Amino acid sequence: MVLRLLVPLFVLLFTRAASAQCLGDGVQLFPTPGAIIPINSRFLLEGVGTARESVVSLVGKKLRLVSDSHEVEVKAQRGWESSLGRATVVLKVTGKLEPDKRYTLRIDEVLPNVALLNGRGALLPEWYTGKGADTQAPRWQKRPAVSEGILRRTPEGTTRFVRLNLSLREESPAYLVVKLEPRRPGPSVQQYVVPVVNNTAFIGHEACSGTFAMEDGRSYRARIEAFDAAGHNAPPVPPVDFEAPADYSAP
Repeated sequence: MVLRLLVPLFVLLFTRAASAQCLGDGVQLFPTPGAIIPINSRFLLEGVGTARESVVSLVGKKLRLVSDSHEVEVKAQRGWESSLGRATVVLKVTGKLEPDKRYTLRIDEVLPNVALLNGRGALLPEWYTGKGADTQAPRWQKRPAVSEGILRRTPEGTTRFVRLNLSLREESPAYLVVKLEPRRPGPSVQQYVVPVVNNTAFIGHEACSGTFAMEDGRSYRARIEAFDAAGHNAPPVPPVDFEAPADYSAP
């Protein structure tokens, strides 16, 4: 059954946005910089706004991941592109990371002066390796389900998200790859990466950008895969059907 997400206007106006209203131009990385990662981790590099094309152009190129005593190469592979001004490439490590090290990705060598949007104030993204490799695939403890719709009107535009609640048995940072398609004929299928934070993931868009374009009150089907930082995927789950939050204040 399709879940209806009808939210009164007075609630919408005071709902906190699922993420920053406008991220601006720059890059984000997964796992989030500062996280503890397995030594067989891979990375996702997302370009936002004007950095989108620069990130796409990295496909096939190599970057350096360095610690105080060790260096490895990472190769950029094709990932996913959004119709809302974002693109993601997969960074696959050539070689092995060493345990108990702090590694820095030298994105400044390939994307000079690019802003790091989720670096917690750091100029370059850094991670800390744990004791070993992640060899176990994530397991579902609670399959993803839509819990609420979030809609907010601003001078810049409309923020529209749905919240997915889920639970994974996994020690490494995890993310979802979501394929979103309308349940009736319409725009083509969208596919994008969505991070999992505190057993929650958001599908949608801010006022000026985002992962998935959703139309007012339209019915959608989300096909969801879960991966850990090492690239292992969880067992398949049934698709999730829902209706995008509708703005009943619109004329």
